[in-house]
Amino acid sequence: MDLGDLHELFAARRRLDLAIQDSVSRLDWSDSGYRRLWHFLKDTFRLTAAEAKRLENHIDLLCPQTAITGQPIPENLPVVRAAMAEGAISVDHVVIIDAALKEVPADHADRVEADLTELAREFAPPELKRLGRRIVEAVNPDGSPPPDAAAPENRLDLNRRGDGSVSGRFVLGAEAAATLLPLLSPLTKPQPGDHRSQPERQGDALAEVIRLAADAGTAPIEGGERPHVAVTVSLEALQTGLGRAVLDDGHGLTAAQARRLACDAGITRVVLGSKSQPIDIGETKRLADKRLRRALAIRDRGCAVPGCGRTPQQCHAHHVHHWADGGPTTLANMVLVCHYHHRLIHHAGWQVEMDDGMPVITKPSWMRPAA
Repeated sequence: MDLGDLHELFAARRRLDLAIQDSVSRLDWSDSGYRRLWHFLKDTFRLTAAEAKRLENHIDLLCPQTAITGQPIPENLPVVRAAMAEGAISVDHVVIIDAALKEVPADHADRVEADLTELAREFAPPELKRLGRRIVEAVNPDGSPPPDAAAPENRLDLNRRGDGSVSGRFVLGAEAAATLLPLLSPLTKPQPGDHRSQPERQGDALAEVIRLAADAGTAPIEGGERPHVAVTVSLEALQTGLGRAVLDDGHGLTAAQARRLACDAGITRVVLGSKSQPIDIGETKRLADKRLRRALAIRDRGCAVPGCGRTPQQCHAHHVHHWADGGPTTLANMVLVCHYHHRLIHHAGWQVEMDDGMPVITKPSWMRPAA
């Protein structure tokens, strides 16, 4: 094999990378139970989290998409895509070009994309990064504007989405930040087998801090109760997994989501009349008490999924045979799983079985490579 043949092999590998991205972009994974494409890719093709996230990012940059209305959406970086289709540039070049384009004004983006793509044909990624920095400095010499010194010390902008989730931005002053950061710090440390990014770990840590504050017994009372999550669902929906559940604010959940929440929650029986009016309310029963949680922690030592490494305090108590289907709330019928894997068990076809008193968790058959 001569040097020309080796050049062609490298070019073929780059073209194959784009072909993989195109194939994944056309894949219908909406019914897989996964909420994020990179989660689906990581588990299905046994990728690292970094590989899966990079593949998802390249798809967003280089592959045409289809809008909800069916209208085609062209790729974000057409010049870069064309060069990769030729085999002239690699995925590492794409990362550097994308990073540079994020720092230039929109009216210069097309020209900078063309210039950097042409340079990528000649230079390796490290050299391209330095050249890209020079171009950015020439096009945008002032850089990002400085923060407004008159901005409020604490600010929180929340946006309630149609599905009930919340997005937003916040700024905390030095005093509030000094209180928040020590609360987040122990919850954001990566555990063995933890493939989440730092923003994801921080987001999960903030959610955990919110849950801890709600459970502390000192949160302010509104409507006669301290903050909690209340879900109303029929027993039939819990047993069959069909139908809908409703939060107190009117937003809906699927019955499968309600089953997941009911694994480790307080349950109150409410008998409804013919017009759906409450006619009897029973006492609230806590499904997994402190003694059972302690026994689960000793046995499972955290999330029972091999390689996960989440601690018992960061796990839910899941019923192997759901309590709504007659499953008992006992050590022999429960397992500790983290929030991420708990969701996969309920929504993505992962299976849990008990073998001689120990939980065994397996992925769905479609995720296993063909023999």
